[in-house]
Amino acid sequence: MPDKKINRKIAVIFATDVVGYSKHMEANESETILNLRECEAILTGLFSKYEGRLFNTGGDSFLAEFPSAVSAVECAVEFQNAIKKRNSTNDPSVKLDFRIGINSGDVVIENENLLGDGVNIAARLEALSQTGGVTISKSIHDFVKGKTKFEFNDVGLQKVKQNEFHAFDLILSENQRRRLKNKNTFRKSFLVFLIALISGLTLSIWWVVNQISETEADRVVYEIPSVPSIAVLPFKSLYETNGPDYLAEGLTQNLTNQLSKSNDLFVITYSSSKIAAEVSDINAIAKSLGVRFILQGSVQRSGNDIRVNVEMRDTIEDSTLITNQFDGKIDDLFTFQDKIAEDIFSNFKVKLTANLVGNNAAQFSSYEQMQKVLEFRDNFLQFSKTGYSKAKKLAQEINAEYPESGQAKIVLAWISFQEVMMGLTNDRQKSIQEGAQYAEQAQEILNDGMSLIVGAWMDLFAGNPSEEARAKAAKAIELDQSGDVISGAANILLLTGDPLAAKELFKRAMKISPFHPVWYANRLSEAHIMLQEYDEAYAILEELVSKSQEDGVNLREKSRALVALSFVESRMNKSDTARSRIKQLTLINPKFSSKSVKNYLGMLSDKSFLEEYLDTVVSLGLPEQ
Repeated sequence: MPDKKINRKIAVIFATDVVGYSKHMEANESETILNLRECEAILTGLFSKYEGRLFNTGGDSFLAEFPSAVSAVECAVEFQNAIKKRNSTNDPSVKLDFRIGINSGDVVIENENLLGDGVNIAARLEALSQTGGVTISKSIHDFVKGKTKFEFNDVGLQKVKQNEFHAFDLILSENQRRRLKNKNTFRKSFLVFLIALISGLTLSIWWVVNQISETEADRVVYEIPSVPSIAVLPFKSLYETNGPDYLAEGLTQNLTNQLSKSNDLFVITYSSSKIAAEVSDINAIAKSLGVRFILQGSVQRSGNDIRVNVEMRDTIEDSTLITNQFDGKIDDLFTFQDKIAEDIFSNFKVKLTANLVGNNAAQFSSYEQMQKVLEFRDNFLQFSKTGYSKAKKLAQEINAEYPESGQAKIVLAWISFQEVMMGLTNDRQKSIQEGAQYAEQAQEILNDGMSLIVGAWMDLFAGNPSEEARAKAAKAIELDQSGDVISGAANILLLTGDPLAAKELFKRAMKISPFHPVWYANRLSEAHIMLQEYDEAYAILEELVSKSQEDGVNLREKSRALVALSFVESRMNKSDTARSRIKQLTLINPKFSSKSVKNYLGMLSDKSFLEEYLDTVVSLGLPEQ
């Protein structure tokens, strides 16, 4: 009988692989192999120097164990420096780059091999690492921080499958210092609430892109779903323009939205795909997004003539499933879009229905209309009077030129939304009624999810029963599985008294949009609080308040998290800590008050909860005005 005893030990695990190895092999297989052998010789020589033992290799990947954390880190740094020096000369015919991850943890001894979470997390850290970089776990960081001369950068808590780990980058050069950018300084507190409210019509997409650094694209976030999972990367524009041109961008967004309408596919949001695409390695992009398939392409234009090239890759099998080229006039763009979508649906054996292909799928009557709608969105999202005026003018032009178009109606509905939220109307009731009418007309034409979401907001503005708004939200996610519709529905359900459904939807939205905005986490914590799941809320909020603006948590969202955390701690019988949270808030944001809380929770249908929440945080020291 096999030996039932499982031998375990604590080990320091070093994991590395070649960045873009498949691409190098496709370009020049023989030279890539020869250069890999040279790099492997450098690596194994350093393993000997630092007493590392190579226990597993997979061609371009290497796993080794070390007797100490310090020796593993010093080996990693010396190796990356040696590779950098090698690549700086003209000698290598193929210049290979590496990523390294180092972890200390429990491993299973299987003959000469090592298995288990300790090894798995090292591999996750390697995938998280930047090109030419070294990323280590907190346990390694704690071992070496006082014993080496190296500088470290905290990149936060990561969770992959059942593994959760805190990661740190070694700063080998200043350009490796990863930080979340915060490009938007919010003008007024209620304008931030507007952004949180508008989680659809690709509105949250534009906000996310401005909130998250491109360097986050190396993160590994989720396991690959059981259904076909795909990300549509931004199509490249291979032509010069004299002004704004939305051809490639529009095609990318349209395809993403079209594929998202199928319940049989898992489709990453445009915003997260755009961020992930900042790196060139397709396999790294797929890892960071938690998908198997990547669709990419390009658009060429000469006058009214266009050429669209498209390719879909299976990153697990390292194979090309779809490659195609379409030539025609610019008015053929949506026909090309349908053909690309049909190829993808056919490849995945998705049953075609009326909403997946055809006029409803494209949603635009012409390229010119699409360009105007995208220009409308740019102005709309400025959340200023000037932006509103320009957006309203464009919406009226679109409606005048395409009166039977669903897109014409939905842009008018969003104008009504903005008028109500920003107080830009002299007749609030009229704006609400018009917005509801436009949303209903758009839904009849498009049979889409976003028109239902904006219609649900009109129900809330009008003070209609929560059931009407909830019904629209439920119908929206039946029609559209995009992250924008799901997060929009989650917002509606939270505000209308269904925190359990909202919680599950926010979790889904976070998975579909791995690089989601901070307000997703705040909303999820609020759902946990309403469900009295205080431990879960505490874990989310504790992580948020530990971050700074440089980490992507702006003052508004951190203030919101501190208030929520104070409420949670008061319910966990930690009154002193709860009061200290409010003191911290008043120091960093003295203008934040209970009135600020009403800006984002004031529309809750559960008024008893809202009253309890406000009374509690005010009693803990939050100013009322």
